[in-house]
Amino acid sequence: MYTNLQKHGGEFRNILDKEFTTSNNVTIASGYASLDVISAFEKPFIEIAKKGGTSRLLLGMAFYEGLSQKKLDAVTKLHNELKPYGNNSGVFVTNGRRYHGKVYQFDKENVSNIYVGSSNFSSSGTKGNIECTVPILNDNQKVDLVAFLNDLYSPSYSISIDKAEITVPGKKKIVLDKVKRLWSNLKSYDTSKVSLVGLPKFIFPLKRVAEKEKSNLNVYFGKGRWSRSTGKIKPRPWYEIELIASNDLNSQAFYPKGDFLAYTDDGLIIPMRTQGDYYKNIRSKDSLQIFGIWLKGKLEKSGVLKKYEPVTLETLQEYGNDKLTFYKFEEGKYYLEF
Repeated sequence: MYTNLQKHGGEFRNILDKEFTTSNNVTIASGYASLDVISAFEKPFIEIAKKGGTSRLLLGMAFYEGLSQKKLDAVTKLHNELKPYGNNSGVFVTNGRRYHGKVYQFDKENVSNIYVGSSNFSSSGTKGNIECTVPILNDNQKVDLVAFLNDLYSPSYSISIDKAEITVPGKKKIVLDKVKRLWSNLKSYDTSKVSLVGLPKFIFPLKRVAEKEKSNLNVYFGKGRWSRSTGKIKPRPWYEIELIASNDLNSQAFYPKGDFLAYTDDGLIIPMRTQGDYYKNIRSKDSLQIFGIWLKGKLEKSGVLKKYEPVTLETLQEYGNDKLTFYKFEEGKYYLEF
């Protein structure tokens, strides 16, 4: 056990220093990494690849949360150094789902030393924080972990960093100019003149979709899209959302069908549309992001949601509402409450 406390196994960094100098292959899958640790082990990574081994690093949160420019430059440089040696060596990021685990595999001939725990590939994870990372001693567990890592590094879950468009915080436009114009051009109305008494309504329970990380409320965390301009895969827009109504919802009497105007509870008028089979897709009409700016924006303003974090049941519970209510004024006009 390694906790970074001297009386409980000491620093995990000491284990890394030892394993890198004696291993034929190294596979690391960590949620995060720090610039100093990446730099410290750049040469050992390359030396292992140079000798014909597999040398690979996966960063599980980078595709969705981004990297600082210096860290992006460092891992890109490391990848470009490792890639020519083959053997699947390089730097990778997960695509389609975030990875937050910490697994370290070091091979020496026919022996694999594998460590699992809470230590990120960072200075805080390997020295600074109190962590708990343990060596795996059971051979069956080792087999399972090697299979897991190979799957994690496969195209089903990850892509090499040279194929990914990684966000540099502060440089990315969260909302494109076209979407900003659509949002700023939305009409408004006086909510004080609205009475909901006696209006028929349709309720969409958001907890159904918040339970799923890659739901259409959280499409940002799904598979990225190929960008024609860069030739790389990038995350979908943060504010892009679309709700999918199951048959028990879209068959209700007052469910909106086709184009309609949503008069929001904070005074905006959003052109909306339901489309697809049985009108199951609920979306803003001109851009999926308009609906998202409104709904996610309310969660952000209330302080329960930060950018690049999924909307969960806990998010809705802290917000105090887990449903969207559509009150029908007349055909094609609804009051939208959240």
